[in-house]
Amino acid sequence: MNRLVVAGLAGCLGLSACSNPAADQAPVRPEAYSDEWFALSDPAFGARYLGVNMHDTEHAKAGRLVLADGSAVALRVLPPDQADGDVRFIAPALGVSYTASLQPDSEWRGRWSEPGSEAAEVVLTPRAEAIVETGGQFVVLPDGRRMHMVCTGEGSPVVVLDYGAGGTVKKDWGAIAVAIADKAQTRVCAYDRAGRGLSDPGPMPRNAAAVVADMDGMLTAAKLPPPYVLIGHSLGSYHVRLFANTFPDKVGGMVLIDPSGDGQLERFNAAIPKLAELQAAQSSAQAELDCVNRLRVAPAPPNDPLAQQCGGNDPDAMEATLSEIEQMPGASTQQLTASHRSYGDMPLVVLTRTDYERDMPTDFTAEDRANMRKIWEEMHTEMAALSQQSWHRFVPGASHYIQRDNPEAVVEAAADVVTALRAASH
Repeated sequence: MNRLVVAGLAGCLGLSACSNPAADQAPVRPEAYSDEWFALSDPAFGARYLGVNMHDTEHAKAGRLVLADGSAVALRVLPPDQADGDVRFIAPALGVSYTASLQPDSEWRGRWSEPGSEAAEVVLTPRAEAIVETGGQFVVLPDGRRMHMVCTGEGSPVVVLDYGAGGTVKKDWGAIAVAIADKAQTRVCAYDRAGRGLSDPGPMPRNAAAVVADMDGMLTAAKLPPPYVLIGHSLGSYHVRLFANTFPDKVGGMVLIDPSGDGQLERFNAAIPKLAELQAAQSSAQAELDCVNRLRVAPAPPNDPLAQQCGGNDPDAMEATLSEIEQMPGASTQQLTASHRSYGDMPLVVLTRTDYERDMPTDFTAEDRANMRKIWEEMHTEMAALSQQSWHRFVPGASHYIQRDNPEAVVEAAADVVTALRAASH
């Protein structure tokens, strides 16, 4: 069973989760961390790529490759002990890899490889100016890491979107952010968590407290004023609830999309004994595949058999997802329960799926699915009870991914919370 199945199964069980760009914004970086831009010497490559960014963080080197249209894909820079030269990076989205040595004139010289083409000698030449990029903005955290955000609309309160395990801004939110901004007449921002999309990897482990620290640092650095309306899907609900518990003065409302519940693993295992066996088999399969290390040593293009077997080809995204899932029943749940509080009259909407056929393990019986539904709905009722001004809505025909099956339900819920928050402020 591959790693995508692991993340997907966790999402469908609720064990985890699973626009218009804002104006370009140059990141403001701490002076302690280098930030360099390079042009590609080969004319053929230069026509396809505007350039390469490489920057240092407290934890590692990171960067991105900017395409001819101004969009970017993440670079995953391998540790020095895993590189044949002074630097080695991969761009998983394109299957590109580059191994090079630093020259006395500050150029990088090495071999550039792409799927279906012979490796070529490519020199990265320093650029004096940054490249203007499209598709969002990059916010710099105090440790030098870049967090990728895509914002749309104007107004207050700011709505912040957090996807579940294995998600991305593009895959999970897409046009929903624009629709929320239009209906609620406010600013909406989606972001990629550490190691996913265009955001730099963060230190391990990736528990809920680590995610919340990144969220607060990002929103502060981006100068987005509270109160926020937080929207979290599945495992993302852990993050937005812990944020609301930790920073009560910064959160004015929440929407929880088929959210993961506190202590759900124990509750599921007690009602569905075969689940523990299934999880043990998954863990064994993960260890045998060793996808993260294999893909760092031997990068694979997106359609490569290894990438298909592993459920992706981005080792940093895999590592982050697996860490979040592993931390969920332990540290993340403990952090959430320890911070537990009533939300008073804060506007809160809990959206619950009604389709328990899709995304279920093939060996689940009707009784297993019924038990899953019972526990799932009980947990959501408990979450809705945390606020005196809450709505618990069942979304007809929707599976775990309500934002994909019925995006209108999410848009309506977000607008209702924004409206209630504005009414309370007056």
